[in-house]
Amino acid sequence: MLGVAGAWVVARERIEEGKIAAFRSAIREVLGLPAGAKDPEPLNPDADQADQVFFASLDGEKRYATQGSHQGYSGPVVLAVGARMDGSELKILEARVITQTETPGLGTRIAEKETNLTLWTTLGNALGGDTEEETDWFFLKRLRGKALSNLTVTGDPSQANEKVLKITGVTVTTNAATLAAKHALVKIGKTLETAD
Repeated sequence: MLGVAGAWVVARERIEEGKIAAFRSAIREVLGLPAGAKDPEPLNPDADQADQVFFASLDGEKRYATQGSHQGYSGPVVLAVGARMDGSELKILEARVITQTETPGLGTRIAEKETNLTLWTTLGNALGGDTEEETDWFFLKRLRGKALSNLTVTGDPSQANEKVLKITGVTVTTNAATLAAKHALVKIGKTLETAD
């Protein structure tokens, strides 16, 4: 029995190390830090990891990142969100899913990439064509450039520039991811107010 308990302790430590590594990687990614750049510094180092707000300067632009979470359909949806000041308001640069346990094929679409390649372009490439694959985040790209006031969900495609267009049939998860992003922006804003 001791062997099972010992294995669990080792496994738990590795799982925690993996979570920390995934968190740090996501924070670097949403800040847009190139490989080899120094790690961002927390503005509030005494806070728990979930509440820390990180700062980096890239090409003279101040960027901030943290995580936000909200209850989804099957569990918490946790996003890393990078932001910058645009005038007097924070706007999202990038977002990445850190963890989610949503329904495969439905809610998990918040963490998927889409491609420009179709069956025909793939076949054309196999026959000597030169269409390059371009990928982007299926849902997360909808958060880019959004300020706090724009982080509301809509089903109307004509409002996609002002609001976050929901994924059809995935309302609960879309709302959770959008609210997680909203929580992250609020956290960054509050931390910046207290840091001044």
